[in-house]
Amino acid sequence: MSETNITLVFDGPAVESGKIDVQDLAPALLAMGNLVQAANGEINGDKAQVAVKVRATAEGSFEVDLTVLQSLMESAKTLLDVLGANKDGISSAKDLTEILFNAGAGSAGLMYLIKSLRGKKPDKVEKKGGDVHVTMGDVTIITIPQAYKLAESIPVREHAKKAIAALSNDGLDKLKVKKTGSEDLEISKSEVGYFEYEDKEEELTDTEREMNLQIISLSFKEDNKWRVTDGGEPFSATIEDAAFLNKISNDEIAFSKGDYLRCKVRERQSRSSKGLKIERSIIEVLEHKVAPQQLRLV
Repeated sequence: MSETNITLVFDGPAVESGKIDVQDLAPALLAMGNLVQAANGEINGDKAQVAVKVRATAEGSFEVDLTVLQSLMESAKTLLDVLGANKDGISSAKDLTEILFNAGAGSAGLMYLIKSLRGKKPDKVEKKGGDVHVTMGDVTIITIPQAYKLAESIPVREHAKKAIAALSNDGLDKLKVKKTGSEDLEISKSEVGYFEYEDKEEELTDTEREMNLQIISLSFKEDNKWRVTDGGEPFSATIEDAAFLNKISNDEIAFSKGDYLRCKVRERQSRSSKGLKIERSIIEVLEHKVAPQQLRLV
């Protein structure tokens, strides 16, 4: 088992008395624990488990001591693995906190790397020796491969964002992460936006087909999304047919319950970290069919 300690220091007018609103503290602590666990999962896989424990608080600003405890899984307890931070081995609890919170351009940890990039994408990334050189403009940040790997992990980035989200609240201006024998990592209120990230969507399909759609509800807001159904589950579709919309604006078309449209529909399916998504748009209305007012007996 390996163990290490870090201290979180919240500073600002809201904590001058040494007290902090639990609504601000609890999400930050939970996110910090999730961040460490997510980083351990990315780096160590199922070879080791970690737990983050709150030890105590101290007056001054507002300090919380966290203990990171790591235990090896039985299948990982080989001599090679226990040697620690080697190429194929396990990153210990201390290694994890260094990978996450190390400050300084010489061996930047994840949080320092994110804040140094200021919410922008790097111009160039190069592997040199055992380090990764991340260049943006005239500035080059030297980090370690594990920290760079974490910066590309959406679950890890989400926990990192939540861990410093408390700084968005009034009265909290600064968060420090202190480690014995290391430079403090400091994140200020003005840097919270740097921890946002772009969840890229991968386009899977893009098709067009003719459909008959019954109108459920209409919308004339900016996005022109109507609720329609093809006889199955209702869905929303954006109206992109400008000529059709102009006819509606000029009162050339009126709708009643049960009307349906024969139209060309574009369906785009994409995938992101949140799963699959389908977006539908009506690119051309071919015919507006009014609901029948009489029964057909034959």
